[in-house]
Amino acid sequence: MDRISVLPEAILHDILARLPEKDAARTSVLSNEWRDTWYSFPILSIGDKIIIGSYSPQIISKLDILIGYVMRRLLKLREQSLTIKVFKLDMMPEHNKYMSHHFDLWMNMVSESCVEVLELCLLYSATYRGLPDGTEYRYDQYDLPLCVFEVRSLTKLVLKGKITLNQSFFNHSIKLFSLRTLCLRELLLEDKGIIEHLISHCPLLEDLTVYCCLVYNRKNPFRNKQFLESLFLHGLQKLKEADIQGIQEVYIDAPNLENLRYVPFPYFGSPIKLNLDSFTRLRCLRLSNTDVTDKWLLDLSHKFPFLEHLELCGCSMSDRINISSAQLMILEFTNYSDVKEVNIDAPNLLSFDYCGDHRAIISFLTSSDHLVFNASPAHEFRHGYYSLREFIQNIKPQKVLASLSLSVYHSNGIEQNCLSIQQVLSIPPSIKYLELDSSPNEALYFHYMNWLLSCCCPKTISFFFQNDRGMKPFTVFVYELLMGRKKQEWFDHFGDTKCWWHDLKIVKVTYSFSVDEKVDFKTTLNALLLPTDDPESVSFSLEL
Repeated sequence: MDRISVLPEAILHDILARLPEKDAARTSVLSNEWRDTWYSFPILSIGDKIIIGSYSPQIISKLDILIGYVMRRLLKLREQSLTIKVFKLDMMPEHNKYMSHHFDLWMNMVSESCVEVLELCLLYSATYRGLPDGTEYRYDQYDLPLCVFEVRSLTKLVLKGKITLNQSFFNHSIKLFSLRTLCLRELLLEDKGIIEHLISHCPLLEDLTVYCCLVYNRKNPFRNKQFLESLFLHGLQKLKEADIQGIQEVYIDAPNLENLRYVPFPYFGSPIKLNLDSFTRLRCLRLSNTDVTDKWLLDLSHKFPFLEHLELCGCSMSDRINISSAQLMILEFTNYSDVKEVNIDAPNLLSFDYCGDHRAIISFLTSSDHLVFNASPAHEFRHGYYSLREFIQNIKPQKVLASLSLSVYHSNGIEQNCLSIQQVLSIPPSIKYLELDSSPNEALYFHYMNWLLSCCCPKTISFFFQNDRGMKPFTVFVYELLMGRKKQEWFDHFGDTKCWWHDLKIVKVTYSFSVDEKVDFKTTLNALLLPTDDPESVSFSLEL
């Protein structure tokens, strides 16, 4: 027997808790001792999406295997009178009808075992495609048993998907006296007041998420659904974080709120109401699809003296935006309307993310020497042009460009611009990073790089790979171009005039993935398998 296996069970459980879920589960096949340790491990994560897949002809037998596995683990924990620290259940909602009885039994067992964290997710996966004949599955919603709301030990409750909170909820005693985190996402509510009733019985609540919940009629569940339109919450003295999405009218009595995200639906037509100015202790504010006035932006420091992080996404604003705050450290701005000016007076700003009109003039009246500036200028086809160099030149003062990371997304509109760009002999403005995550048509490689290098002189060019298989040959092309191997072909395209970037040199190639240093660049890149779960990257550090 190995030395680890003879350690006390509490230490072995601590080791398992530090491993990724899949690796922790694999320990059960190492030995009988490890199998017993796994079955008494008080953290359970159950999911048919991984074990079974979104659909299988033998789905019932596979579900029965899953049911038996869960019951063995729950019974083992009950026999040893162990508290369940975490119970996560992630299932496809089309299994609800067959599984509801077992769900009820599991909910009762984990409730009796004083569960501390309960997460129940009945959402479709991103890869779900319905039944084999292509039709959509008519699922049954799952009625959450009321025993869940009697668990005094519960500190975190997450409910997502086709889960119903019914009318009997109002007549039941709620005992969530220890609950600190509550997440309600896309639930089905028989009454619009259910969420307010639930939250009013959570005196220690610190973190709240309510996302796109539906009010529906049980007699006709597939019709007459409507999104919850209002939410009124009182007496939340402990609440620190709130994420409210899909609700038009919100009132939260939370004097100590520090982090707020609010995203109403812009197409409802009903007015948007939020008691925003009452949250004077906010440190982080994320707003989407709301009206933001010039006066409100100029009064940021007065209204929110502790505000450090501000995100404005798709908000209705004027074409000249002025943001002033001495405390602001992080600013994120996404707006695809016609913005002419963005003026920022924030001496302690450390990070600014801009995604918006490429014609905007961005001025920093004051800025930190440690500023990180990420920009993704948006191209709108109706304008008929995309002057990337003009966008860079419109950033003031010029010293800010040393912190600029520029992300360029390729589009057909840009292709047309590439063909009309003339060679620029003078050195354009220097920037920190140029980030590319999409590739042009191979016939336009030379024109595309001529356009990019006419606009900016990057210290580093990074290429990101996830789904676009065309990025591999494009990256190899840029590598060979910068290494001087395409010089004659360049002259064939643009004439014999030497341009400033012909003297660029790659001084270092950096990979986000493991490589064999003995293998050449092209072979290394071709060995990268796409698509990838997370973006991989290759970066070229350049110098003249």
